[in-house]
Formats: sequence, C-alpha cells, structure tokens
Amino acid sequence: MSQKLITVYGATGAQGGSVVKALLCDKPGSFTIRGITRSPNSEAARALAAAGVEIIKVNIFNKDELAASFKGSWAVFVNTNSDDPAIGSPGLPTETQVGKWAVDAAVEAGVKYFVYSGLASASRITNGAVSCLCFDEKEDIAKYAHSQPSLQSIVINPAYYMENFNVKEWAAYLGGLPFTEDSEGYYTLSWPLWGGSNEVPLIAIERDFGDIVHGALLNADKLSGKTIQAISQSKALEEIPADFEHATGKKSRFIPLEDWRLFKTDGTRVMQTVKEMFGFCYVSGGLYYGEPNDINLSASLKQAAAAAQGRSGEDTRLYSLGQYFKEVFA
Repeated sequence: MSQKLITVYGATGAQGGSVVKALLCDKPGSFTIRGITRSPNSEAARALAAAGVEIIKVNIFNKDELAASFKGSWAVFVNTNSDDPAIGSPGLPTETQVGKWAVDAAVEAGVKYFVYSGLASASRITNGAVSCLCFDEKEDIAKYAHSQPSLQSIVINPAYYMENFNVKEWAAYLGGLPFTEDSEGYYTLSWPLWGGSNEVPLIAIERDFGDIVHGALLNADKLSGKTIQAISQSKALEEIPADFEHATGKKSRFIPLEDWRLFKTDGTRVMQTVKEMFGFCYVSGGLYYGEPNDINLSASLKQAAAAAQGRSGEDTRLYSLGQYFKEVFA
C-alpha cells in the first residue's frame, strides 16, 4: 500500500504539532508527513525534521508558495491563527482572506481532502446579537472549503483548550485559578455564566486533538462534508474548580461574573475574543457549536487513532480535565 502524504499547515503550532505527533505514531505507516512553517530553523521545526517530517518554509500569504507546498498531498490540515499579529489589523489580510488562500492553494495543487480547524459563527447562531470575529471568519472559511466541487472538506471545531488554564497571563482575567489565590485564600474561577446547561466543551489539544484529526483521516471518505465537534470533556463551570481542588488539594471555587459585558479585556485582542465568546455562548444558550455538545464522535475517532497507533486501555479514551490538572499542577 502506498503511503499518503499529509501536509500540516502550521506544523509547529499547538494544533499542528498535535496532529503531526499523532500521525507519526501511525503503526501501519499509512502516512508521510510534510510540515510547513515560516520558521524552519526554529527548535520546534528542527525537532520535527529529526522525527522524519519533511519541513518546508512557506510564506502563508503567498498562494503560489502554498500551492507548491501542497503539491502531491492526499490531504492537508489547516489551522489559521486568529491571534497572528500579521493577520486582521488595518492594512493586513483578514483571517478569511488567509483561509481562502489556503483553500484555493489546495484546489490548485489537486489535494483530495482539506481538513480545516474551524469554529461556529457567533453572528449566525445569535441572529446578529453577538459577533465574535474569529468564530465568524472561521465558519466563512469552512463554508468556502465546502463549496469547492473538487475538494472534499472536513471541518473540525476545537472546544475551549484545557491548556488555556496553564497560560499565566490569562489567569488574572479569569479569577486567578490556577496560579493566584484571592484575598480569602481560594483559587477562584470567575467567568460569566456559559448559558444553557452551563457546560463548557473542553479539548486537550496535546493529548486528544491530534488523535481526533488522525481518526478523521482514517475515516475521511465517511466524514467528507461533515463538521466535527472536537471535545475531550464537557464540564459545568462550577465543576472546574472542584476538579482543580481534587487534583491539587488547593481550596478552589467558582464565582460567576454577573454579566459577560463586564469582562475586562484591557484592550487586548485575545481577551476581546474571549469576551465575545462568553457573550456568544450566553446569548445562544450555551451552544458553542450551534447545537448541544456531543462527545461521541470525538470518542470514536480517538479510539480509531489509538488502534492505528497500537495503544490500548486507558490510552484509547479521551483525556479529562481532572487528569490535566493533576498532570500539570499537582
């Protein structure tokens, strides 16, 4: 059986790196991997090259370079980085433009499967009540990919990253948990209410996301044209500090912010996105995906990937937030 070439756009990023890691573990050796990056001499890129990944330097703003880097690929995985300072500011291309260039490059290169890391449009789901630019733009890119007659597209929408809890700069905006005690000695999570059942979809990017993409590629013919909820676990907000306390022994609690519009951003782009996400989810009744959270497909794709990687038992199951807190903070 001939190997299928998978090209990973942004191979040194959190999502792309997880995808590469999963594909490298494929025991049948079904795939060869090409990673494209703007920084081929970075430590992360050199580590991938040492693991057998073909690393190519590509200017993602140049469609011809992208098309050349996609040439010969059976599938490409693309995650456009909403927080990239080279995207979205005045005078710079929008994320929608960058994503459409990637789609056009895949079509030009004759790629069969286009796997895109998307999100559901806040504007569409709330009927314009709340917009969240990166959510809206990612859905536009996904729709554009789905509209290409020569391209079979699979959209994989990641949940809220568990790894965000380990970003110290974020903790100050979100109550202090897991880094800073409040004046009463608690590690406090302070988010607006999520809406609906108050259950937040969570994804372990390092542990699960790449496996979900791997599983999707193993079942690409069945999933073409589909959108997948990439979820490791759904958790009610009040359960998050309870999991942290159980894992670490540190007193923790949830104190809801009374209105999502009061969430402070200090003018930062990333916190503005978080604020808009809170507003979108609250107004939509907790419908981060535009529909209720459903972990079942992610669980089955994780199992498919684990089987291909020769793993069994606990390693075939999706990661829990409690496991994450214990591994990182205990």
